[in-house]
Amino acid sequence: MAEQQKSNSEVFALRPTPMKDRKSMLDMVWVQAGCVICIPAFMLGGLVAAQMPTWTGVAACGVGYLLTLILMIVLGMQGADLGIPTCAISQSTFGKNGTRLLVSSLFAISLMGFFGLQVNVCGEAFANLMGDAFGIHISLTLSSLIWGVVMSIIAVIGMEGLKIFDKLSVPLLFIIMVIGLVLAFQKYGTAGITANEVKTATMSFAEAVALSFSFFSAMAFTAADVTRWQRNRKDTIKSSVWGLMPAGLATCIIGVLLARIAGEYDISLVLAKVGIPILGLIVIITASVSTNSLNAYCGGLDTIMTFNMPDNRRREATAGVCIVGVILALTGILGYIETFLNWICFLGAPVAGVMIADYWIVGKGKPESWHKIDGWNWTGCIVAVVSMVIALILYNVLHIGVFNLNGVAVAIVIYVIVEKFVPSKSRNQDGGTRAFVEGESEGVSNVG
Repeated sequence: MAEQQKSNSEVFALRPTPMKDRKSMLDMVWVQAGCVICIPAFMLGGLVAAQMPTWTGVAACGVGYLLTLILMIVLGMQGADLGIPTCAISQSTFGKNGTRLLVSSLFAISLMGFFGLQVNVCGEAFANLMGDAFGIHISLTLSSLIWGVVMSIIAVIGMEGLKIFDKLSVPLLFIIMVIGLVLAFQKYGTAGITANEVKTATMSFAEAVALSFSFFSAMAFTAADVTRWQRNRKDTIKSSVWGLMPAGLATCIIGVLLARIAGEYDISLVLAKVGIPILGLIVIITASVSTNSLNAYCGGLDTIMTFNMPDNRRREATAGVCIVGVILALTGILGYIETFLNWICFLGAPVAGVMIADYWIVGKGKPESWHKIDGWNWTGCIVAVVSMVIALILYNVLHIGVFNLNGVAVAIVIYVIVEKFVPSKSRNQDGGTRAFVEGESEGVSNVG
């Protein structure tokens, strides 16, 4: 019976996760680490290696990861407090209608698109490696379809499936990463580190920080989708720190070093060059599956909210996200919309900023002050839109700040000021409104 109840909690999308079904801190460390051990993280190392001195680039990436971590913790603790995902939490800040337009629809579209992009990347890498290393020629279409289905299965199972996969894959990936780096040193030597060192940086420290933050900011914006499975704020902080920082920095550093000594940041290709393509194959599969399954899982939650679907259709909604993503990958349309997807991530930054101000400043960080609002909460909606415009001007016209981080900071400041004159509906004015008024209180965690 207990196992049946546990599996049932994975069926629902927006209702609070009961405390009895929450995961341990260590369980969620694996999930968080699985998000950042991915080909894009190696790519980040390669990009900074090509334009900056080695350790300056690593330091910039570290600052970018730290900013991402802070944002993940601040937004993630809301998920642990309330037991609900980002799109459900934002019903207080924007109202249900505002959430569907500004939050869940934006994130659903971006996550579908990024799921398709990752399917494409994984499918192409797998097909190329199989052909080059083993002489087995697989079409891009078939390869993408195969791995799209694998990722979909794990995402549809839910957080339990993600936890089990990441528990197995993350330690394996760390071992293979170390092996790949050692073998690369043996084959190419250490001379490349000095010989290929960038003497004059073509990217500023601030630009590298912005690049690092932008690579993973979307993960921070939707942190509550994962941390609603945490038991309290302390576990959220610990799992975020131990999940993001060691894995993120290790992957970035390896990407930098491989780009220096082997001329290639992609560890799977380096492993193929040193004669162990099977390990490269494992890296491609495990890194892509762990990251992209979570994209689909989170996309399913936002799809439920966007289309006002029954809450017990999470699995069906997740499958729908995967199907659309795979279709996008197979049709090749993703090559034309990558910039569009990046802009959607930029639009998500002010949304995150308003949510932070609403919960932590207006609501004083008290779960009992949170309450969902039907219709529109115009204060939050208007501030988010205005903040998007101002953040865009600051970055593109005045060349100030960090692309996505501008939106977060501007939204917090504007919301705090505006809310003083035009009180938001989310303010707990009667002193008695509680987070869950229909027998849902078991979802609220111990915030201590």
